Amino acid sequence: MQLPTTLQNALERMIASQPASALERTALQLSARYRGTGSGAPVIATTLEAVAYAAWRMPGTYAALRAVFRRLAEVQPDFTPKRMLDIGAGSGAAIWAATEQWPSLQQVVAIERQPAMARIGKQLTANADLPTIVWQQQDVLTMDRLAESDLVVAGYVYGEIEPTARILVLSRLWKAAGGALVLVEPGTPTGHTTILHARSELIKRNAYLLAPCPHTAACPLAEGNDWCHFAQRIARPVFLRRLKAAEAPFEDEKFAYLIASRHEGKPIDGRIVRHPIIHSGRIELQVCTTQGIQFITVTRSQKPLWRQARTSEWGDHWSPHPTEDDSITAER
Repeated sequence: MQLPTTLQNALERMIASQPASALERTALQLSARYRGTGSGAPVIATTLEAVAYAAWRMPGTYAALRAVFRRLAEVQPDFTPKRMLDIGAGSGAAIWAATEQWPSLQQVVAIERQPAMARIGKQLTANADLPTIVWQQQDVLTMDRLAESDLVVAGYVYGEIEPTARILVLSRLWKAAGGALVLVEPGTPTGHTTILHARSELIKRNAYLLAPCPHTAACPLAEGNDWCHFAQRIARPVFLRRLKAAEAPFEDEKFAYLIASRHEGKPIDGRIVRHPIIHSGRIELQVCTTQGIQFITVTRSQKPLWRQARTSEWGDHWSPHPTEDDSITAER
């Protein structure tokens, strides 16, 4: 996966407008502050900090959201949102990712409480081929009502909210979601715990869980002292390799997520929750199912399953009885 060319070019122009040494130093400081808090994004007070944060985090954030939106499209192929609400929009990564997935989008309401980040988001989306974007510099905690939208997104935001206020905010997000609600958090034990909290509350509200969960029972990974998370690889632009002093041309963004909907999606039998282990003549899979975690071994002699397994990846749905469509997908 790569950043959209238009977005990458806009980021490069923005980065070029800042002193290189100061930008690199600020990016490292922000990263240290982010890791030090354990949760919650650092306060962004200046333009330099906003640019540094966008350069450091936007590729990974875009990758995670793009991957999650693909999962939503898989289970609800007829979902064609026109209105989107982006909570904690930051530099606008979710807007770019959603527009890539759904050309049907016509309007986005982007809410961002930090003025410096809102300005950067506006600059990056200005004059781009994107839906109409209404930026609102507000704190979701102080808003009594959110605009009803087909798609409501909270990317790396829910975990930043004080635990005592999360249920209230989640209620407002769900009330605003006429179609689907997407939550994305870091792929850490803490991020997974945050997602589990939202999951239990949304089940109480009779939401349909579309992904990643194939059921509404207790999370079997959590019961086994493990955590559910996934990863999306994205190419590192030159500016990101420079900021991170990294040689690898790519990085893997690890994330936890939940997609809840007002409407049912295509049912799935299971979800692959770890990288498939490929041996000569067999493939081992760890799959979350309605019966809990199952460890499945597929051999070459099981031809339909083999075709499905050999192209399946961490995070894909899994069916023990693949259809013709599954086989065609696997061949691709």
